[in-house]
Amino acid sequence: MRSERRSRRQWALGLGLVLVLAAQGAAAAQGGKIGVVDLQRCLTETKQGQKYRAEFTARAEQTRADLDKKEAALKELRETLEKQGLVLSPAARQDKEKEYREKLDAFKELYKASQQALQKQDQELTGRILKDLRTVIQEIGDAGGYALVVERQEGGVLYAVRDADLTDEVIRRFDQKVKAE
Repeated sequence: MRSERRSRRQWALGLGLVLVLAAQGAAAAQGGKIGVVDLQRCLTETKQGQKYRAEFTARAEQTRADLDKKEAALKELRETLEKQGLVLSPAARQDKEKEYREKLDAFKELYKASQQALQKQDQELTGRILKDLRTVIQEIGDAGGYALVVERQEGGVLYAVRDADLTDEVIRRFDQKVKAE
């Protein structure tokens, strides 16, 4: 199993290297340059990215606080059931256990829905900023005569000269663009 994963990883890395080399060859043939952008850094260092992250963090913390309250109430109900279990009639105990299970199931569903909502919000906020970042990257690529701009983390870039890294320029122009709007 591990050797299969390693083989897949090596194959993907090899394919990425071939694609980068082919793209580099095409760029050199056109006389163009290759640029590299670290999108993760852009997401965390642009003002809009920081604003979105703050909004997301606030919502996540509020959701966590709400879930913690419901979990505490559920735990209290369970403790009450355990304490009173011996003195309750079998029918009353069964009713309390049924109530607890229903509330536990509802909590699990709420937790799952909350996690999905947070994930959706994160994807939406990230998607918005990535769309705008792509526009800025395209403008920089066109103006700078770049034949290709690849993403540092996902693009399989193992090495790039410092001059090829456009991340600082993308962040600067993106912040200027957002400020102007």
